[in-house]
Amino acid sequence: MLIRCVKHAPATPRLRALSAAAALVLGATALLPLSASAQTPSLSFWSYASVYGRLTTQYSSTLLGNVSFTLDGPSANTYNNSGSGSDTTGVASASYSVPSGMAGTDPVYDLVTEQGRYSFNYSGEAETYRTNLRTRIESSTIDSTTGMAADYSATTYQYSYANAQWNQGFYIAPTATRAAGTYGAIVVGITLDGQFGAPANGAGYNDASAYLQARSQFTDAAGVSYDSYFSVSTWANDPNWTGANTVYKKLLFQYGTVFNFSLYQNAYAGANGHADFFNTGTVSYVELPFGAELVSGASQGGLGDAPALFGNVFNSATPDAENTNWDFGNNGGGFTPAVPEPQTWALMAAGLLLLGRKVRRRA
Repeated sequence: MLIRCVKHAPATPRLRALSAAAALVLGATALLPLSASAQTPSLSFWSYASVYGRLTTQYSSTLLGNVSFTLDGPSANTYNNSGSGSDTTGVASASYSVPSGMAGTDPVYDLVTEQGRYSFNYSGEAETYRTNLRTRIESSTIDSTTGMAADYSATTYQYSYANAQWNQGFYIAPTATRAAGTYGAIVVGITLDGQFGAPANGAGYNDASAYLQARSQFTDAAGVSYDSYFSVSTWANDPNWTGANTVYKKLLFQYGTVFNFSLYQNAYAGANGHADFFNTGTVSYVELPFGAELVSGASQGGLGDAPALFGNVFNSATPDAENTNWDFGNNGGGFTPAVPEPQTWALMAAGLLLLGRKVRRRA
Protein backbone atom coordinates (compact mmCIF):
# COMPACT_ATOMS: atom_id res chain seq x y z
CA MET A 1 0.00 0.00 0.00
CA LEU A 2 1.25 3.45 -0.92
CA ILE A 3 0.09 6.46 1.09
CA ARG A 4 1.19 9.99 0.39
CA CYS A 5 0.80 13.04 2.57
CA VAL A 6 1.30 16.45 0.96
CA LYS A 7 2.21 19.23 3.39
CA HIS A 8 2.34 22.93 2.67
CA ALA A 9 5.40 25.13 3.27
CA PRO A 10 6.36 26.03 6.87
CA ALA A 11 3.82 28.35 8.46
CA THR A 12 4.47 32.08 8.64
CA PRO A 13 3.32 34.03 11.73
CA ARG A 14 0.20 35.04 9.82
CA LEU A 15 -0.51 31.45 8.82
CA ARG A 16 0.04 30.30 12.41
CA ALA A 17 -2.53 32.84 13.53
CA LEU A 18 -4.97 31.63 10.88
CA SER A 19 -4.32 28.02 11.93
CA ALA A 20 -5.05 28.93 15.54
CA ALA A 21 -8.27 30.59 14.45
CA ALA A 22 -9.18 27.53 12.42
CA ALA A 23 -8.50 25.32 15.45
CA LEU A 24 -10.86 27.47 17.50
CA VAL A 25 -13.53 27.13 14.82
CA LEU A 26 -13.05 23.35 14.71
CA GLY A 27 -13.17 23.20 18.48
CA ALA A 28 -16.37 25.21 18.52
CA THR A 29 -17.84 22.97 15.84
CA ALA A 30 -17.04 19.90 17.90
CA LEU A 31 -19.12 21.32 20.74
CA LEU A 32 -22.22 21.72 18.58
CA PRO A 33 -24.93 19.07 18.61
CA LEU A 34 -24.33 16.34 16.04
CA SER A 35 -27.42 17.39 14.09
CA ALA A 36 -25.92 20.84 13.55
CA SER A 37 -22.34 19.85 12.75
CA ALA A 38 -22.90 16.71 10.69
CA GLN A 39 -25.19 17.57 7.80
CA THR A 40 -24.90 14.71 5.32
CA PRO A 41 -23.57 16.04 2.00
CA SER A 42 -24.69 14.99 -1.47
CA LEU A 43 -22.20 12.40 -2.75
CA SER A 44 -21.24 11.51 -6.31
CA PHE A 45 -21.14 8.12 -8.03
CA TRP A 46 -20.01 7.16 -11.52
CA SER A 47 -18.80 4.01 -13.22
CA TYR A 48 -17.48 2.88 -16.59
CA ALA A 49 -16.45 -0.21 -18.54
CA SER A 50 -14.17 -0.46 -21.56
CA VAL A 51 -12.57 -2.98 -23.92
CA TYR A 52 -9.78 -2.18 -26.37
CA GLY A 53 -6.70 -3.63 -28.02
CA ARG A 54 -3.74 -2.79 -30.23
CA LEU A 55 -0.98 -4.27 -32.36
CA THR A 56 2.55 -2.92 -31.97
CA THR A 57 4.92 -3.53 -34.88
CA GLN A 58 8.69 -3.03 -34.88
CA TYR A 59 11.03 -3.71 -37.78
CA SER A 60 14.31 -2.59 -39.33
CA SER A 61 14.68 -1.17 -42.83
CA THR A 62 17.86 -0.30 -44.74
CA LEU A 63 16.06 2.79 -46.03
CA LEU A 64 14.08 3.89 -42.93
CA GLY A 65 16.16 2.42 -40.13
CA ASN A 66 14.33 1.18 -37.02
CA VAL A 67 10.57 1.69 -37.31
CA SER A 68 7.83 1.26 -34.70
CA PHE A 69 4.11 1.93 -35.01
CA THR A 70 0.84 0.95 -33.31
CA LEU A 71 -2.49 -0.02 -34.82
CA ASP A 72 -5.48 0.48 -32.52
CA GLY A 73 -8.27 -2.06 -32.82
CA PRO A 74 -11.99 -1.47 -32.23
CA SER A 75 -12.96 -0.42 -28.71
CA ALA A 76 -16.14 -0.13 -26.64
CA ASN A 77 -16.97 2.13 -23.70
CA THR A 78 -20.04 2.28 -21.47
CA TYR A 79 -20.87 4.56 -18.52
CA ASN A 80 -23.24 4.98 -15.60
CA ASN A 81 -23.74 7.62 -12.90
CA SER A 82 -25.94 8.27 -9.90
CA GLY A 83 -28.44 10.30 -11.92
CA SER A 84 -29.14 7.67 -14.58
CA GLY A 85 -31.46 5.44 -12.58
CA SER A 86 -29.62 2.38 -13.90
CA ASP A 87 -27.88 -0.42 -11.98
CA THR A 88 -25.29 -1.01 -14.67
CA THR A 89 -23.02 0.52 -17.25
CA GLY A 90 -24.21 -2.15 -19.63
CA VAL A 91 -21.74 -4.60 -21.11
CA ALA A 92 -18.95 -3.06 -23.17
CA SER A 93 -18.04 -5.59 -25.86
CA ALA A 94 -15.39 -5.37 -28.57
CA SER A 95 -13.46 -7.70 -30.85
CA TYR A 96 -11.26 -7.63 -33.93
CA SER A 97 -9.62 -9.99 -36.34
CA VAL A 98 -6.66 -9.41 -38.65
CA PRO A 99 -6.76 -12.45 -40.96
CA SER A 100 -3.78 -14.22 -42.51
CA GLY A 101 -3.25 -15.08 -46.17
CA MET A 102 -3.81 -11.65 -47.72
CA ALA A 103 -0.24 -10.77 -48.69
CA GLY A 104 0.17 -8.01 -51.25
CA THR A 105 -3.13 -6.28 -50.52
CA ASP A 106 -1.62 -3.50 -48.40
CA PRO A 107 1.98 -2.64 -47.41
CA VAL A 108 1.05 -1.99 -43.76
CA TYR A 109 -0.84 -5.29 -43.63
CA ASP A 110 2.24 -7.05 -45.03
CA LEU A 111 4.46 -5.53 -42.33
CA VAL A 112 2.09 -6.32 -39.48
CA THR A 113 1.36 -9.90 -40.54
CA GLU A 114 4.76 -10.74 -42.06
CA GLN A 115 3.40 -11.02 -45.59
CA GLY A 116 0.11 -12.53 -44.42
CA ARG A 117 1.67 -15.31 -42.36
CA TYR A 118 0.08 -14.41 -38.99
CA SER A 119 -3.45 -13.64 -37.92
CA PHE A 120 -4.37 -11.71 -34.75
CA ASN A 121 -7.64 -11.85 -32.81
CA TYR A 122 -9.07 -10.59 -29.55
CA SER A 123 -12.49 -10.29 -27.94
CA GLY A 124 -13.53 -8.97 -24.56
CA GLU A 125 -16.35 -7.84 -22.32
CA ALA A 126 -16.51 -5.51 -19.31
CA GLU A 127 -19.28 -4.24 -17.04
CA THR A 128 -19.76 -2.40 -13.78
CA TYR A 129 -22.96 -3.65 -12.14
CA ARG A 130 -23.73 -1.52 -9.08
CA THR A 131 -20.37 -1.88 -7.25
CA ASN A 132 -19.35 -5.18 -8.89
CA LEU A 133 -16.59 -5.10 -11.53
CA ARG A 134 -16.59 -7.68 -14.34
CA THR A 135 -13.90 -8.15 -16.98
CA ARG A 136 -13.06 -10.85 -19.52
CA ILE A 137 -10.51 -10.87 -22.36
CA GLU A 138 -9.23 -13.49 -24.82
CA SER A 139 -6.62 -13.23 -27.58
CA SER A 140 -4.74 -15.37 -30.10
CA THR A 141 -1.87 -15.14 -32.58
CA ILE A 142 -2.01 -17.88 -35.22
CA ASP A 143 0.77 -18.96 -37.60
CA SER A 144 -0.96 -19.91 -40.86
CA THR A 145 1.95 -22.13 -41.95
CA THR A 146 1.23 -24.52 -39.07
CA GLY A 147 -2.35 -23.62 -38.14
CA MET A 148 -1.21 -23.39 -34.54
CA ALA A 149 -0.87 -20.55 -32.06
CA ALA A 150 2.46 -18.76 -31.92
CA ASP A 151 3.79 -17.06 -28.80
CA TYR A 152 4.99 -14.16 -30.92
CA SER A 153 5.80 -13.11 -34.47
CA ALA A 154 9.08 -11.52 -35.52
CA THR A 155 7.58 -8.06 -35.89
CA THR A 156 4.20 -7.72 -34.16
CA TYR A 157 2.82 -8.21 -30.66
CA GLN A 158 -0.79 -7.96 -29.53
CA TYR A 159 -2.12 -6.23 -26.39
CA SER A 160 -5.78 -6.34 -25.30
CA TYR A 161 -7.59 -5.08 -22.20
CA ALA A 162 -10.95 -5.18 -20.43
CA ASN A 163 -11.41 -2.57 -17.67
CA ALA A 164 -14.15 -1.67 -15.20
CA GLN A 165 -14.21 0.99 -12.47
CA TRP A 166 -16.44 2.88 -10.10
CA ASN A 167 -15.72 6.06 -8.19
CA GLN A 168 -17.84 7.57 -5.43
CA GLY A 169 -17.90 9.80 -2.41
CA PHE A 170 -17.78 8.29 1.08
CA TYR A 171 -18.74 10.17 4.23
CA ILE A 172 -18.64 9.34 7.95
CA ALA A 173 -20.28 11.90 10.22
CA PRO A 174 -18.96 12.81 13.67
CA THR A 175 -20.11 10.42 16.38
CA ALA A 176 -20.79 10.68 20.08
CA THR A 177 -17.15 9.84 20.77
CA ARG A 178 -15.39 11.38 17.73
CA ALA A 179 -15.76 15.07 16.88
CA ALA A 180 -15.62 16.61 13.41
CA GLY A 181 -12.04 17.08 12.26
CA THR A 182 -10.63 14.13 14.19
CA TYR A 183 -9.15 11.18 12.32
CA GLY A 184 -10.24 7.59 12.14
CA ALA A 185 -9.67 4.54 10.00
CA ILE A 186 -11.70 1.93 8.21
CA VAL A 187 -10.50 -1.56 7.35
CA VAL A 188 -11.37 -2.46 3.75
CA GLY A 189 -11.18 -5.87 2.10
CA ILE A 190 -11.21 -6.23 -1.71
CA THR A 191 -11.76 -9.54 -3.48
CA LEU A 192 -10.49 -10.50 -6.94
CA ASP A 193 -12.43 -13.51 -8.25
CA GLY A 194 -11.88 -15.31 -11.55
CA GLN A 195 -9.89 -17.82 -13.55
CA PHE A 196 -7.68 -18.29 -16.59
CA GLY A 197 -8.90 -20.37 -19.50
CA ALA A 198 -6.75 -22.34 -21.90
CA PRO A 199 -4.88 -20.22 -24.44
CA ALA A 200 -5.19 -20.73 -28.20
CA ASN A 201 -4.32 -24.20 -29.45
CA GLY A 202 -0.56 -24.73 -29.55
CA ALA A 203 0.40 -21.68 -27.47
CA GLY A 204 3.26 -22.39 -25.14
CA TYR A 205 2.49 -19.45 -22.88
CA ASN A 206 -0.77 -18.00 -21.57
CA ASP A 207 0.04 -14.29 -21.45
CA ALA A 208 -2.90 -13.16 -19.31
CA SER A 209 -3.26 -11.36 -15.99
CA ALA A 210 -5.78 -9.65 -13.74
CA TYR A 211 -5.51 -6.72 -11.33
CA LEU A 212 -7.83 -5.08 -8.76
CA GLN A 213 -7.04 -1.77 -7.01
CA ALA A 214 -8.80 0.23 -4.29
CA ARG A 215 -7.96 3.90 -3.79
CA SER A 216 -8.92 6.54 -1.23
CA GLN A 217 -8.29 10.30 -1.50
CA PHE A 218 -9.31 13.37 0.47
CA THR A 219 -8.16 16.81 1.58
CA ASP A 220 -8.61 17.46 5.27
CA ALA A 221 -9.83 20.63 6.98
CA ALA A 222 -6.23 21.91 7.27
CA GLY A 223 -5.63 21.57 3.52
CA VAL A 224 -3.46 18.45 3.71
CA SER A 225 -4.07 16.00 0.83
CA TYR A 226 -4.06 12.25 1.45
CA ASP A 227 -3.88 9.56 -1.22
CA SER A 228 -3.67 5.84 -0.46
CA TYR A 229 -4.18 2.71 -2.53
CA PHE A 230 -3.61 -1.03 -2.42
CA SER A 231 -4.20 -3.90 -4.82
CA VAL A 232 -4.42 -7.62 -5.47
CA SER A 233 -3.22 -9.20 -8.71
CA THR A 234 -2.48 -12.52 -10.38
CA TRP A 235 -1.38 -14.00 -13.70
CA ALA A 236 -2.09 -17.15 -15.68
CA ASN A 237 0.97 -19.03 -14.45
CA ASP A 238 0.66 -18.00 -10.82
CA PRO A 239 1.08 -21.25 -8.84
CA ASN A 240 -0.63 -19.75 -5.79
CA TRP A 241 -3.83 -18.65 -7.52
CA THR A 242 -6.84 -20.60 -6.23
CA GLY A 243 -9.61 -18.68 -8.03
CA ALA A 244 -10.13 -15.85 -5.53
CA ASN A 245 -8.08 -13.72 -3.16
CA THR A 246 -9.02 -11.05 -0.63
CA VAL A 247 -6.61 -8.38 0.62
CA TYR A 248 -7.27 -6.13 3.64
CA LYS A 249 -5.87 -2.67 4.39
CA LYS A 250 -6.46 0.11 6.90
CA LEU A 251 -7.36 3.50 5.36
CA LEU A 252 -7.37 6.96 6.92
CA PHE A 253 -10.35 9.34 6.91
CA GLN A 254 -11.47 12.47 8.75
CA TYR A 255 -14.81 12.63 10.53
CA GLY A 256 -17.10 15.11 8.81
CA THR A 257 -14.98 15.26 5.60
CA VAL A 258 -15.99 13.65 2.31
CA PHE A 259 -13.40 11.21 0.99
CA ASN A 260 -13.29 9.79 -2.51
CA PHE A 261 -13.13 6.01 -2.91
CA SER A 262 -12.64 4.07 -6.15
CA LEU A 263 -12.29 0.45 -7.27
CA TYR A 264 -10.63 -0.48 -10.57
CA GLN A 265 -10.28 -3.88 -12.26
CA ASN A 266 -8.25 -4.84 -15.32
CA ALA A 267 -7.98 -8.10 -17.28
CA TYR A 268 -5.17 -8.33 -19.83
CA ALA A 269 -4.26 -10.75 -22.62
CA GLY A 270 -1.21 -10.56 -24.89
CA ALA A 271 -0.25 -12.66 -27.91
CA ASN A 272 -2.26 -15.63 -26.59
CA GLY A 273 -4.24 -15.29 -23.40
CA HIS A 274 -7.54 -15.95 -21.70
CA ALA A 275 -8.55 -14.20 -18.45
CA ASP A 276 -12.15 -14.62 -17.26
CA PHE A 277 -12.80 -12.35 -14.30
CA PHE A 278 -16.47 -11.74 -15.03
CA ASN A 279 -17.22 -13.26 -11.63
CA THR A 280 -16.68 -9.75 -10.23
CA GLY A 281 -14.14 -7.78 -8.27
CA THR A 282 -15.70 -6.27 -5.16
CA VAL A 283 -15.28 -4.48 -1.88
CA SER A 284 -16.21 -7.46 0.28
CA TYR A 285 -15.43 -6.27 3.80
CA VAL A 286 -15.65 -2.96 5.69
CA GLU A 287 -14.99 -2.45 9.40
CA LEU A 288 -16.29 0.92 10.59
CA PRO A 289 -15.52 2.77 13.84
CA PHE A 290 -17.75 2.28 16.86
CA GLY A 291 -21.05 4.15 16.40
CA ALA A 292 -20.18 5.28 12.85
CA GLU A 293 -22.34 5.01 9.74
CA LEU A 294 -20.94 4.91 6.22
CA VAL A 295 -22.81 7.02 3.66
CA SER A 296 -21.86 6.47 0.01
CA GLY A 297 -22.70 7.96 -3.35
CA ALA A 298 -23.93 4.57 -4.57
CA SER A 299 -26.38 4.32 -1.67
CA GLN A 300 -27.63 7.85 -2.25
CA GLY A 301 -28.05 6.93 -5.94
CA GLY A 302 -30.40 4.09 -5.05
CA LEU A 303 -28.04 1.17 -5.75
CA GLY A 304 -28.44 -0.40 -2.30
CA ASP A 305 -27.46 -0.05 1.35
CA ALA A 306 -23.90 -0.57 2.60
CA PRO A 307 -24.14 -4.37 3.24
CA ALA A 308 -25.65 -4.94 -0.21
CA LEU A 309 -22.90 -2.89 -1.88
CA PHE A 310 -19.85 -3.79 0.21
CA GLY A 311 -20.43 -7.25 1.65
CA ASN A 312 -19.57 -7.72 5.30
CA VAL A 313 -20.04 -4.27 6.89
CA PHE A 314 -19.87 -3.92 10.68
CA ASN A 315 -18.77 -1.61 13.50
CA SER A 316 -15.90 -2.10 15.91
CA ALA A 317 -17.06 -3.19 19.34
CA THR A 318 -15.43 -0.30 21.27
CA PRO A 319 -14.53 3.36 20.57
CA ASP A 320 -10.82 2.65 21.12
CA ALA A 321 -10.59 -0.38 18.77
CA GLU A 322 -7.15 -0.46 17.16
CA ASN A 323 -8.40 -1.16 13.63
CA THR A 324 -10.54 1.95 13.41
CA ASN A 325 -8.39 4.50 15.21
CA TRP A 326 -5.52 6.24 13.46
CA ASP A 327 -2.35 6.45 15.52
CA PHE A 328 -0.05 8.95 13.82
CA GLY A 329 2.67 8.15 16.32
CA ASN A 330 2.64 4.54 15.12
CA ASN A 331 2.41 5.41 11.42
CA GLY A 332 -1.31 4.71 11.47
CA GLY A 333 -0.85 1.17 10.27
CA GLY A 334 1.21 2.24 7.28
CA PHE A 335 0.88 6.03 7.13
CA THR A 336 4.10 8.04 7.38
CA PRO A 337 3.58 11.73 8.28
CA ALA A 338 5.73 14.34 6.57
CA VAL A 339 6.71 15.93 9.92
CA PRO A 340 8.55 14.38 12.89
CA GLU A 341 6.32 12.14 14.96
CA PRO A 342 5.64 12.87 18.67
CA GLN A 343 8.26 10.30 19.73
CA THR A 344 10.81 12.01 17.48
CA TRP A 345 10.11 15.40 19.02
CA ALA A 346 10.49 13.86 22.51
CA LEU A 347 13.85 12.31 21.62
CA MET A 348 15.05 15.59 20.12
CA ALA A 349 14.00 17.49 23.26
CA ALA A 350 15.76 14.94 25.50
CA GLY A 351 18.89 15.20 23.37
CA LEU A 352 18.91 19.00 23.58
CA LEU A 353 18.39 18.85 27.35
CA LEU A 354 21.32 16.45 27.75
CA LEU A 355 23.50 18.64 25.53
CA GLY A 356 22.58 21.68 27.62
CA ARG A 357 23.65 19.92 30.82
CA LYS A 358 27.02 19.00 29.29
CA VAL A 359 27.61 22.59 28.22
CA ARG A 360 26.82 23.89 31.73
CA ARG A 361 29.23 21.36 33.30
CA ARG A 362 32.04 22.48 30.99
CA ALA A 363 31.35 26.10 31.87
